[in-house]
Amino acid sequence: MRWIPNALTLGNVACGMAAIWYLMFQNFEYAAVAVLLAFAFDGLDGWAARKLGVSGELGVQLDSLADAITFGVVPGFMWMQLAMWSNTGYAWPALPVLGWAVTLASVYRLARFNSDMKDAKGFIGMPTPANTAFALGLMYAADAGLLPLHPALFLVALAWSVYSLNAPFTVASLKDLPKGWGQRRFRLAWLAASLGVFAFWGLAAMAVAVPLLPVVSALEKRYL
Repeated sequence: MRWIPNALTLGNVACGMAAIWYLMFQNFEYAAVAVLLAFAFDGLDGWAARKLGVSGELGVQLDSLADAITFGVVPGFMWMQLAMWSNTGYAWPALPVLGWAVTLASVYRLARFNSDMKDAKGFIGMPTPANTAFALGLMYAADAGLLPLHPALFLVALAWSVYSLNAPFTVASLKDLPKGWGQRRFRLAWLAASLGVFAFWGLAAMAVAVPLLPVVSALEKRYL
């Protein structure tokens, strides 16, 4: 049974590699499916390890290596694709290369998490899966024409993404719910707002829901 969580983590890696493959050939729809499956594997491996009581150092390291690919390299490719969409006139030829900054910041964050943040309550800075969801939401929004494709807007969104990964603000873990419905009101408001946007925008709603997470966390810290 000890192999099951690690097999699920390797499923995360396989999905990440598939997403990179599809993004290389600009098959956005299949890449999005691969990323969504990776989210599922990323949640299931930890759940399986806890249920089976087989968590260990190998699983911790394997999970980080998997995240470096799926939630580090993959969003870098996504930002490169967004750069190409927003730079159709090729006025800024180096713009796609800036997408690598997300990969560098993600890998740095994962190393910091393993060294001194893994025992903290919630997260310090934006978790790499959430940051990947933000990039995926932007791609859906751009593909659907919901987002104006302009290099300046791209740079603002990219700067926020890179900064948020290692920012000093707290991001509440969705697995660690406060006790009582009254103490959950901010998260319920976030969920309601996210679902409302999802009803109109579909998965593009992640481009709105993810930046709201630090706001919800700050409100919880201030009023609960």
